[in-house]
Amino acid sequence: MKRIVLDTNVTVSAFFWNGNSRKIYELAKRNKIKILYSKEIEAELIRVLSYKKFGLSPHEIIPLVNDFRKTATLINIKSKIHIIKEDPTDNIFIECAINGKAKYIISGDHHLLEQKNFQGIDILKPKDFLEF
Repeated sequence: MKRIVLDTNVTVSAFFWNGNSRKIYELAKRNKIKILYSKEIEAELIRVLSYKKFGLSPHEIIPLVNDFRKTATLINIKSKIHIIKEDPTDNIFIECAINGKAKYIISGDHHLLEQKNFQGIDILKPKDFLEF
């Protein structure tokens, strides 16, 4: 089974819009792929879902986060990475992928996508991942 890490922008897109991000999330719900996450990724997801532009109350965020927890697998981070200097918060996705032995990071973030591959982990847009 493919082990993947979703960037927060992909997870949020899966929650709110139909498209490739939703297709990936649905694959995980059907146990076709395994999404990995860390406590840091969960905290980032909660922070982003709290943005005013989404208009969600804490009561509306909780079910989304609970669904994510049920769909994904929590990974304990044992090693920190400092490869992305321009946006250091993006390193949490690489850390999760390394510690969880993921093969892919799915992202729409140019800081991650510019890496293309890190230690054998392919960093792809949702569309490109679905074409594999």
